[in-house]
Amino acid sequence: MKNPNTFQNKFFELVKERVQDHEMLVDVITDLLHCSRDSAYRRIRGTTDLSLNDMAVIARHFSIPLNHLLGQSDQSVLFQRGNFIRSLEDFRTYLESSLTQLRSIANYKSHQLIYQAKDVPIYYQFRFPKLSAFKMFVWLKSIYGVQHLNGLQYESGMIPQDLKDLGVQLWEAYSKINSVEIWNDTTILSLLNQLEYYYEAGLLNSKEEAIAICEEYQEMMKLVYQQALRGKKAHAKKLDEFGSADYHMYYHEILIMDNHILVELDQNKKIYFVPYAGVNYLNTNDPLLTDSMSTYLWSQKEKSSLISNISEKERNKFFIRIKNRIDQLKNKIEMTNPFM
Repeated sequence: MKNPNTFQNKFFELVKERVQDHEMLVDVITDLLHCSRDSAYRRIRGTTDLSLNDMAVIARHFSIPLNHLLGQSDQSVLFQRGNFIRSLEDFRTYLESSLTQLRSIANYKSHQLIYQAKDVPIYYQFRFPKLSAFKMFVWLKSIYGVQHLNGLQYESGMIPQDLKDLGVQLWEAYSKINSVEIWNDTTILSLLNQLEYYYEAGLLNSKEEAIAICEEYQEMMKLVYQQALRGKKAHAKKLDEFGSADYHMYYHEILIMDNHILVELDQNKKIYFVPYAGVNYLNTNDPLLTDSMSTYLWSQKEKSSLISNISEKERNKFFIRIKNRIDQLKNKIEMTNPFM
């Protein structure tokens, strides 16, 4: 009789920790590998070797990090990344990959996305065409230095229509995801500062264009306010309607924010996303790190004030401050003219 594969046995010990209470391991392996129950049993016992491809399929399904299979220490974390954005094609690939991620998350019935927002979550901006095109231009020109935009003023037409369409699809996907968002008074500043800089530097075509972007910013914040009021995500396409996805908004008064995104897919599956260099992001399903980030983010939530559904006074005070900041910029734009 063939000696059981010790490495394979250790691998299945990790797998067993992630099997749901209502699942039978042998049935899951049978479905994943498209094999008979007897064949699945032999692999679980280690009397039949798993191929590298079979192991990868199982590890991906159960979110088992490769560093655990390689025997690396718990201080090592394996991240996945997309290509660094250097061109329009790279940016298109980033949007497509993000869309695939969001749609995959929505397929999990009990999913929840926790977003600690240093900046306004980018998905909202894609709902508004002028705001979306402006933000894409800022990312491509000022952050990633896409060469053919060098020395050019902003025009909405410089952003290919397929990128704008992908942005709309990203908004629609995000609108279907149960979300917890933690904001503070600095969350809105990045976009305001970018718009102010582009206006004062003469990188917009006109004062009217700058004001129109401000007005869409205000519309975006009205949408977020309505979500906080209803406790539901706005409908993907229909104005003044709301979908079935839950929305919980928290205000943290003193936290110095970073952008952190943690997705809880089910009881045993979590993914942590950490942005870097603009909108690029790394992600990992390492169980120790995702559990630690879950503890951290829920702790920040407990230190925050819930302003969705309840706390009408605190919610209104927060959004009034946001409106005042947008109005201040709009008034400044109306009183100056860098296009003389």
